[in-house]
Amino acid sequence: MSRILTRSLQLYKDAYSGHPVQIWILAGITLINRLGMMVLPFLTVYLTTVLGFPLRDAGLIAGAFGFGSLGGSYLGGWLSDRIGPSRVIGISLLLGGGMFILLQFAHTFSGLFLLIFTGAVFGEAYRPAMTALVGDYVPRAQTGRSMAFIRLAINLGMSLSPALGGLIAVVLGYNWLFWIDGLTCILAAILFLFLSRNWPRHQHTSTSADTHSTAVKVIPPYKNGAYLKFLLATFITGFVFIQWFHSVPVFIKSAWGFDERYIGLLMAMSSGLIVLIEMPIVHTIEKSQKIGGAMLGGLILIGLSFLPFLLPKALALCFFAAFLLTMGEIYFLPFNNAIPLNLSPPGQRGAYMSWYWMAWSLTHITGPSVGLAFIDHFGFPTFWVFLPGLIVLSWLLHRALLDRIV
Repeated sequence: MSRILTRSLQLYKDAYSGHPVQIWILAGITLINRLGMMVLPFLTVYLTTVLGFPLRDAGLIAGAFGFGSLGGSYLGGWLSDRIGPSRVIGISLLLGGGMFILLQFAHTFSGLFLLIFTGAVFGEAYRPAMTALVGDYVPRAQTGRSMAFIRLAINLGMSLSPALGGLIAVVLGYNWLFWIDGLTCILAAILFLFLSRNWPRHQHTSTSADTHSTAVKVIPPYKNGAYLKFLLATFITGFVFIQWFHSVPVFIKSAWGFDERYIGLLMAMSSGLIVLIEMPIVHTIEKSQKIGGAMLGGLILIGLSFLPFLLPKALALCFFAAFLLTMGEIYFLPFNNAIPLNLSPPGQRGAYMSWYWMAWSLTHITGPSVGLAFIDHFGFPTFWVFLPGLIVLSWLLHRALLDRIV
C-alpha cells in the first residue's frame, strides 16, 4: 500500500513539475477568468426560462456566440503573430468583461444577438493567443502536458463556477451573474498585463529536427491537407461535445425536471474529476507514447455519454453520463489541443491556432442552433442516438489521421 501511495505521489509530482513560470501565470489568469464565466453554462436556460424565448430562437441567439467566436479566433491568431499573444490576451479579457456587464441589459432578440456576438469577438481572441503563448515557452514533447495544465486551471474554475452560478441564479437572479462575470474578467486582464509586461517573446527555440523541416513550415494552414482533415474531425467532435452546454442542460431541466442547481453540480463534478486525475493521466500517456489510442478511446466515451438519457428519468443517470463525458474529455481533448500547436511553425503559430479555434467556434454556431432545431423537430431521443453516430464518423477520420499527425 505504501509503495502504491509513493508511486502515486511521484506521478503527481512529475506531472506538475517543470512548467515555465509563464505557464504558471497563464494558468492562474485562466483560472480567474474561468471563475468569471458562471453564466455561460446557463445561457440557453436563461434565454428560454427567464426571457421566454422559444427553443429555436434561443438556439439562434446562443449561436451568436459562435459567430463572434469565429471572428475572435481569427482576429486573436492574426494579432498574436503581429503584436504578440500577451497583449492580445490582456485586451481580450478587458473588452470581453465589459461586454458581459452590458449583456444583462439586453432583452430583445437583436440586442442579445449583437451583444453576445461582440462579446465573443473580444473574449474568444483569448484562446488562439493563449495556445500560441504556450508554444513560445514549451518544447514540443511537453505541449500535451502543458495544455492539460491550462485545462486544469479552466476546470478548477468550472468545478466552482457552475455550482456557484446555479445557486446565484436561483437565489439572487441572473443579473448578479453578469456583473460577477464581467468584473472578474476585467480583474484577470489587469493582473495579466501587469505580470507579463517584461516577458521575452519566443523564448522557446525549435529543435534541430524542426530546423530541417523548412519546407513544411512555410505551408499556411489552409493549404495543409492533413491539417484541414484534422480540423474537420475536430469540428464533428466539437459539435457533439458542445451539446453538453446547450441541449443537455435544457433536457435535464425541461424533460427531467432538475433545475440549475443540479446542472451546476453535474458540471462541477466533471470539472473536479478533471482537476484530480487529468494531469497524471496525460503525463502517463505522453511517457508511454500511446496518444493515438488514448484519443480514440476518449472519442468512444464521449459518444457513449448521451445514451443514458434514453433511459427512464434518474438523477444518477445524469451523473453517470457526465462521468463518461469527463473521462472521454480527459483522454481526448488535451492531445487534440496540442496537435495544432505541434504542427504549426513558429512564424505562423497564431495563424494555425486561429484556424483550430475557428473550427471550435463553428461548433458554437451550429451546436445550439442545429441541435435545438433538430430536437424541436425530431425530439430528444432521436438526438441522443444521432450524436454517437457523429462520433463514429469522427473516430474514423481521427483513426486515418493520427498516425501521420501525432
